[in-house]
Amino acid sequence: MKSELKALLFAAFCGTGLIATAGTEGTVTADLLNVRLKPELKSVVVAKLPHGTKVDILGTVGDFYEISAPDRTPVYVSAVYLRDGKVLSPVKMRTAMDRHAAAYGLLPAGTKVKVLLETPLGWAKIEPPASLKVYTAKNYVKAAEPVKESEAAKPAEAEKPAAAKAVAVDVRPLEKAPEAPAEVKAAPAGEKKAPAAPVEVKKAPEAVRAPVEAPKEAEKAAEPDQLDEQLKKLGVDLSKSTEITAAGYMVEIPNTTVEAVKYAVMKLDAKGQYVKSCFVCSSDAALLKSAVERNVKVTGRAYSVPTWKTPVVKVTALELTK
Repeated sequence: MKSELKALLFAAFCGTGLIATAGTEGTVTADLLNVRLKPELKSVVVAKLPHGTKVDILGTVGDFYEISAPDRTPVYVSAVYLRDGKVLSPVKMRTAMDRHAAAYGLLPAGTKVKVLLETPLGWAKIEPPASLKVYTAKNYVKAAEPVKESEAAKPAEAEKPAAAKAVAVDVRPLEKAPEAPAEVKAAPAGEKKAPAAPVEVKKAPEAVRAPVEAPKEAEKAAEPDQLDEQLKKLGVDLSKSTEITAAGYMVEIPNTTVEAVKYAVMKLDAKGQYVKSCFVCSSDAALLKSAVERNVKVTGRAYSVPTWKTPVVKVTALELTK
């Protein structure tokens, strides 16, 4: 029965890139059991399971069971990176609708997800992926059968040092001993010694060196604009933009799901109410932050983001106004 269940789960999730692994059935024995992000008592509580809830135990990690994330586990992602139920680029799964909230990990590009809810702030609540793992205290879960240690708990195998290579050393004796220097005989008494021929000492020729030029400062390769890369992930076509100047009141967007776009320029409509004129971004984040809650005039390139009604302006110049 267990092997059949594994086969069914494998077939069900094979097309998503997230394949579930069936484990051992467990039953919650506590009145209300905390489910944590990590196998630590100080870790974030992501869900609470009532007495009698069935869980899928995947392994043990110390005093915790590693389990498949229950259906009630809250998982949020930025809706900007979803299109037709599929992830456009790797996106972090978070425990709450806040870009500073604890993250479960990355959801790979191309993954199919089931969207349960979309919010006006750009967040999407999704069904927990089949591969998502969370943790509960072992003392409050009764396992149907013994549970093996989780792969996450096993220490990485230390890399074995490479065996030292044998070095061949030639220990054969010399075939012929070097000749002794010729004997120098003393001249007989009274005989004048012929002056010794001057020994010409030749200086070794200096090595001819090619003139060495002073090393030139290495030219720094132009790094790709990270902001452009982030805009591409939003589906922006960087080849299509228009020059724009917009004036209004600079605000910081609370709980934004998009790292690249944290600010917006607001303007007054006919009713005297502030409405979004444009979202703004810049490689110089400090420039925009310094202008928050100030009247500004920004100039830059405006880009269209699929599914967004408001354009994004990559600011090239900013001026404070009265």
